[in-house]
Amino acid sequence: MIRALRIALPILAAAATLASLAGCAMVHQKDRESLSDPIMQRQEDGLESGLESHDMPRREGSTGGSSGSGGGCGC
Repeated sequence: MIRALRIALPILAAAATLASLAGCAMVHQKDRESLSDPIMQRQEDGLESGLESHDMPRREGSTGGSSGSGGGCGC
């Protein structure tokens, strides 16, 4: 059991390292134009933003501050 663990642990560590590096990619400058296309940007859903603004006072423990000028902690 211990011997199998000694063999499996380095193999699992190497596999985890390789899996984490697999997501990294170099993007050439000429290819960045297509990534900055507006269609690639996240668009807010009207229903989602309405529900989020409705729940904001309950989560934050304060009201207001979503429009108008000013700022601060709302104390």
